[in-house]
Amino acid sequence: MAEFNSHIITNAGRNLLARALAGEGKVIFTKAAFGDQKHSGNLREVTELKNKKLDLNVMNIRNDNGTAVLTVQISNKDVDQSFQTEEFGVYAKIEGDATEILYSYTTAVSADTFPNNRLGKTYESIQDIYMAISSDVEAEIYVRDGVIYLTRDIANQVYTETGVTAIGNLKGRNNLEEDKQYLADNGHWYKNIGGNRSWNSSGTPDEQLVPVTWEYLYKSLNTKEGQLIQNLNGLLGKNNGQFPVDQAVEGNVYYFPANQKYYYCLKSQSGRTSVPNADFEEMSIWANKKKLENLITLKKGDGDFETNIGGLIIKVYAYPSKTGLNRYNFYSAFPNKCLVCILTENDGIRNTEPTLEMFDKNGFKANNAIGTGQFFCTAIGY
Repeated sequence: MAEFNSHIITNAGRNLLARALAGEGKVIFTKAAFGDQKHSGNLREVTELKNKKLDLNVMNIRNDNGTAVLTVQISNKDVDQSFQTEEFGVYAKIEGDATEILYSYTTAVSADTFPNNRLGKTYESIQDIYMAISSDVEAEIYVRDGVIYLTRDIANQVYTETGVTAIGNLKGRNNLEEDKQYLADNGHWYKNIGGNRSWNSSGTPDEQLVPVTWEYLYKSLNTKEGQLIQNLNGLLGKNNGQFPVDQAVEGNVYYFPANQKYYYCLKSQSGRTSVPNADFEEMSIWANKKKLENLITLKKGDGDFETNIGGLIIKVYAYPSKTGLNRYNFYSAFPNKCLVCILTENDGIRNTEPTLEMFDKNGFKANNAIGTGQFFCTAIGY
C-alpha cells in the first residue's frame, strides 16, 4: 500500500466535530475512499476527492484518548482498471443527517498501483487509519450492504464485548458447539447453526456454518438491543426518548447514550436539552431515594404522634379522661392489626392509669376512675 501523509481534518469535518460536541448527535463514519489524483493548496478546504476511484468499508472504530482508529477493509473485488493511489479520504456524518461529508483528507507521499480484478479477487487487506477526534465525542461506523468479514483481532475486540463467543480455529476439532463462532482456513469466521455436533477436523465450513459478517453482527446486536430496551422499559415503567431532548416533560424518563443511564425529569424543560442537568435525576438514585422516603413516615399533631417504619406503625395519642368504661377510637385505624396497647396515668398522677379492657385495630375500651385531665395511649401494630 502507498505511503500517505498525516490526515488533515477538513473544515467540514471540524464543523461536524463542533456539532457533536454541542450534543447534536454521534459522529458516524460511513466509508473511506481512494482516488487517482490529488488536491494541492489548503487541504482543509477540500470537500471531495479530486477523482474518486474506489469506496472502502469501515469495519471498526475505537477512540483512543482523542485519536480515532478506523479499521478499513481494502479489496480490489470491484476494480476493473488499475489506478494510482494518489489520495485517500474518510467520510462521516452526524447521526440523523441525510448526507455525509468528507471528514478528513490526505495525499500520497509515494503513490502505489492498485491492481485490477481481471483475474479474480487477488488483493485484500485490512488497514488501521489514525486521525484526531475529541475524546468527548461518541463515534460509530455505518455498515453498508455487502459482505464484510471479521478479522480475528476485531472479533477479539468486538465479539467479546457484545457477548457473541468466538471459540477459535475450526480445523482440528472433533466437536462443534451450538451458536459458537469458528475461524476457517480461509481466514473468515463462521457461526455453527447446526447445534452441538461432531466435526471431522476439517478447516473448511459446511452448509451449517454460516459466515459471520458485519451485516450479521449488526442484525444480531440490534435484536439484542431491542430485547434489552424492552426489559429496561418494563423495569422503569416507561422510556420517553433519549438526549438530546427538544422539550422534556416532568415525570418522563430519558436515556443518555453517553453514559448509558436513564434519567427522571424533575421539571419540564421548554427548550432543547442536550445533556442531563440539575432538573434530571439519575434513575438508580431516584428510585433508591423514593424507597428511603417511603421507608419511614412521620405524622405529628397536637397531642398525637404516628410513625411508620417499614410497615411497623407506632401511635401515641392523648385522650380526655372520662369516668367509667368507655370506647376510645384511634385517630386512624391500623391497616391490619394492633399488637400492643399501653395506657398511662391520668395527668401523670401515679396509680391512676385506666384499666384496659380490650383493643382492636380501630381502638380500645378502658375503665377510668378519674374523669378529669387526660391520659396517653401507646399502640403498636402493622
